[in-house]
Amino acid sequence: MYQIPCLLIKIKHQILRTFFFKAPCSPAERDFRYAPSSFLQGILDCKEFCLFFDSLANPAAIRLSSSKSSCGKCTRCAVQNSFRGIYLCLAVLVALTGCAHLTNQKTATGSNPHPKPKIFVIILDALQRKTLMESLDSLPNFKEIIKGRRNDYPYIYFENVLVSIPSSSKPSNTTLLTGVYPDKHGVPSTIWFDRKDQKIKTLNSITQRQITDILHETKTDTIFDYARRAEITTMAVATQVAKGVDSRDWIQQSVHLWGQAFCLNLLQDFNAIPDGAHLDRGTTVGLLKGHMYSLTDGLEGKLRTSGDIPDLTVVHFVGMDIFTHYPRRFMLQENWSLSEIQKWYLQKSLDPELGKIKTFLTKHQLYDNTIFFFASDHGQSRIRKHIDEKNFEKSISNYFKVMGRHYSMDQAEIVVMPGAGTKTLYVKNRSNSGWMTPPRLLEDVKPVVDALIDTRPMNEHLNALLVAQYPGERDGFPPTTGKSGEMDPFWLFNLSYYRQSDRQNHDFLEALDPLSQLDALVGNNLKAAYMYRRDFVRQNIPDIILINQPGYFFTPDRGKYTHHGSIYPDSAYVSFMVSGPAIHRFSDAPQTIVRQIDTVDLVPMVAHLAGIKIDRPVDGINRLLEEQ
Repeated sequence: MYQIPCLLIKIKHQILRTFFFKAPCSPAERDFRYAPSSFLQGILDCKEFCLFFDSLANPAAIRLSSSKSSCGKCTRCAVQNSFRGIYLCLAVLVALTGCAHLTNQKTATGSNPHPKPKIFVIILDALQRKTLMESLDSLPNFKEIIKGRRNDYPYIYFENVLVSIPSSSKPSNTTLLTGVYPDKHGVPSTIWFDRKDQKIKTLNSITQRQITDILHETKTDTIFDYARRAEITTMAVATQVAKGVDSRDWIQQSVHLWGQAFCLNLLQDFNAIPDGAHLDRGTTVGLLKGHMYSLTDGLEGKLRTSGDIPDLTVVHFVGMDIFTHYPRRFMLQENWSLSEIQKWYLQKSLDPELGKIKTFLTKHQLYDNTIFFFASDHGQSRIRKHIDEKNFEKSISNYFKVMGRHYSMDQAEIVVMPGAGTKTLYVKNRSNSGWMTPPRLLEDVKPVVDALIDTRPMNEHLNALLVAQYPGERDGFPPTTGKSGEMDPFWLFNLSYYRQSDRQNHDFLEALDPLSQLDALVGNNLKAAYMYRRDFVRQNIPDIILINQPGYFFTPDRGKYTHHGSIYPDSAYVSFMVSGPAIHRFSDAPQTIVRQIDTVDLVPMVAHLAGIKIDRPVDGINRLLEEQ
């Protein structure tokens, strides 16, 4: 289904040249490396061939003159009319008959004993901490890349890697590939309210340019931007964080591929969600071959046109996230654990895809010069309790005007965002019509907190509540409270104290504890307070954040088995590792690093091994230098 005939690939790449190469075909551009006959080679050396496809793309733009119709190298180029161009095209099609394989490539590996390594960053969406390492014996391709065929690779395994929290896909992936936290890159969630523009910003998985647009607005660079300035070639496959990648080198997942994935899962499991394995297979095809509907080269096309593959390639396999949310029906019936589900998917789906990549690199004598980063953007948690968001919003609308429930943005007093393990609420200052004016603590925020506490399900699932501070903008505290010097973006609201109080104004103010106490509540190792300090900016900061108990998620019970988006270990901790045949140049012996690091550290580490200079401040740290 995914095999693109040799003939179509060749035609596609000739069209690509017409669109993207301004100069006439150079020897490197002409070299298809298909072992053509001398007759075919003569045609490929002919400028008329390129001009013919150019005329197909834009006939009005072609103005052939007698002086420009010949390349001066062969008699076949002496033709100056479109009929001869058609004959040349037909000759190529005939000559291509039976052509089915590439010839051996001459790569940098053959001419330089120690060329610069090719770096692959493989993002395994939603992979839990330790799951991959625990499964290696059943994953032959992962095992060979990580440990080597004879278990002799000096891999570096980071066992405790903390993601930006709450562990939502879009901010986590953006942090992973920019090296900065959400307060800098501008993607705090998958959906949030922009107070200044008074718009709800939503990032979906199919429209793939939204994050790139935000990064341009916030002037945030990605690993691809740094690579471009260092003259390091790159490719991005199925990742939405692609700022800095040339459009010819960004292979996106298409609506066509997602549509197929929906249909396949509906047929095989009667479930109207995408088939993750199908998306991952399409991702591998995009990486190796490109997609005809995207007019973008894969690694095979790069070898044909330039004789080499990119120095840095980032590939995002999204399938495990979808599959873990909605596993196969028999897994639900047998009550499989989260670990069992992910190990099954690794073995049945991802390991074969990795094998295809390894086979390609080996075939073209590139494998021995590669280093692989395996990273996850977030973890996953088993759902203990589904909390229906519609019922939650309905209960709040009994007290306030909630945007979307019969009220417009101008009329509303509260905007309630969809959530997962956490939920954010934006409160309007009711003495002022603008959303950018901070709501008053006692007049605007306290009534909402009182209503939330009176909502029956909240007593069961709520673990913590945060209240925005707006340092320097809030009404002054009475000197007796001792809180006027607070400078965090949030307070931790002491629910236990407040529930037992008379709920007077002074009780509310007394319940506002320092944000640092959140760490003691949910676990000091999670750095929750630190992460919330790096999550929002003034334009998108919510006024109230609800943090559920572990395993409690705002999601209707429609078959979803697991979720992320919380601040607890299962969702917030991942692991990643560095290995591959060329890792011996940077490491002497296998290492397992148990101390905590962040996914924000990935960019400096990739840059270190790829020879990329980070020429702007980032939040991440190059942990490889620390270990050396």
